[in-house]
Amino acid sequence: MLTYLLNMAFALAATVLYINAPWTYNYDYCAMLMFLFLAQNVLFFATNKRKHWLGFEFFFALSFFLVNFVYPVFYAPTERIYWSFFSYNFNDNFVTRCTALAYFGYAWYMLGATRILQLQREEPSDPTFTISMRQYIWFFAITLIAWLLFVATGGLTALRGAYSGGGNLRQVGIYSYFNNIFTIGCYLMAIFLFRLPKQKWWFYTLVIIAFMFAVLSTGSRQLAVALTLILIAGFSMYVYHLRWWQVAILMIGGSLALFLVVKLRKAGLDPGAWQAKLMHIKLSHYWDIFEDLIVNDLNLFVLYDFALKHEPTWFTGMALDISSPVPGLAGYITSHSDLPPQMLHGGDLPSYIILGPKANWGTGTNMVGEAFRSFGIAGTALAMFLIGLWVKESYYRAKDNVYWYMMYFLLVGHALIYPRAPLLFDPRLVTWSLLLLLIVMTITNHLPQIVNRLNNSEEKELAQ
Repeated sequence: MLTYLLNMAFALAATVLYINAPWTYNYDYCAMLMFLFLAQNVLFFATNKRKHWLGFEFFFALSFFLVNFVYPVFYAPTERIYWSFFSYNFNDNFVTRCTALAYFGYAWYMLGATRILQLQREEPSDPTFTISMRQYIWFFAITLIAWLLFVATGGLTALRGAYSGGGNLRQVGIYSYFNNIFTIGCYLMAIFLFRLPKQKWWFYTLVIIAFMFAVLSTGSRQLAVALTLILIAGFSMYVYHLRWWQVAILMIGGSLALFLVVKLRKAGLDPGAWQAKLMHIKLSHYWDIFEDLIVNDLNLFVLYDFALKHEPTWFTGMALDISSPVPGLAGYITSHSDLPPQMLHGGDLPSYIILGPKANWGTGTNMVGEAFRSFGIAGTALAMFLIGLWVKESYYRAKDNVYWYMMYFLLVGHALIYPRAPLLFDPRLVTWSLLLLLIVMTITNHLPQIVNRLNNSEEKELAQ
């Protein structure tokens, strides 16, 4: 109850602070908002009394801080265009107001993520469901087959070309479907790894790592990051409870590794090009290694500007996201809509505003900005609250339900990317993951019964 009351107070304070936020840049105001953000998180983790603090909330808070608070406090006062990304046109006067909006959204998310009462809701330390070796082998087989088909249809070559500058990330082909299935298979293997007997961990861990590095070698980081977060959280929850200093080392090491991937991915696999790139890397600020997250603050500024000039887009701006689970439906909607595709897909609008309609790469987006341009200020509070509620329910229901368990760890895997992603959490990934898990669970649970019935029928026929 104490945690809930504290977060309710923070949500009310964030509402007042947004309403009274200045329409010009104010360093002291931004610094105060950052301090409240940090204080709320310290109190949340100190009073929540969870046995497993290393999960979605921790990774999400870390990323949210980098995406929304670092630029206004550490760069904007003296170096507005420190990165070339900020040379694109945006209204400087919105920086403080948008920072207040970001904290407003976060405070309402935290309220949703907090239990009201310490009722009979146990920590999901030992799930009551089981994953058999037979079921896990299905995950492995699906992943391996999808990977081979992805490579055979040119997916790996296309992905490598896109990140080296010779292709377009927005291009799709038959390999895209195999890539989706392969990705989901990797997630299922990582999510249920620690539900296997211990002697099986090492082999499948090596398989997962091999897939991670195969994709990472192309310059694509999202799958590797997601699998790493899932494995770290699962390891800390079920094998060895990681200490804060161990997590700090992992986070710093991982951040440096991802920073290097960003800088080197256009060099491909050429060691000479790597060396040349490394020689020209300069870090003037500690925060520079988090550039890929920090620059997404610009998306919040442009979305806020757009929302002030236009009516809320409501679910129209999410039409392609909502329809994505059904193959071909998004294309049908695009071809039969009078609106440009960028207005129908969460995450494309900032790229459209900043880069124009013919951009072959994307700028990312900002989840709070997407909420505000879709639903206005009241809708932002409700949307962020519901996301927090979804996270909380996934965490506590994971103990007794295999599907909620998968859902929570999918959220964990995407916690770092979520603050700079569309508001809707990838409906296709969620739907296809649940469907694939349902198919495997159904087949493995009922196939032996069907085989036994067939055998019994044959034996009866032979006896007659």
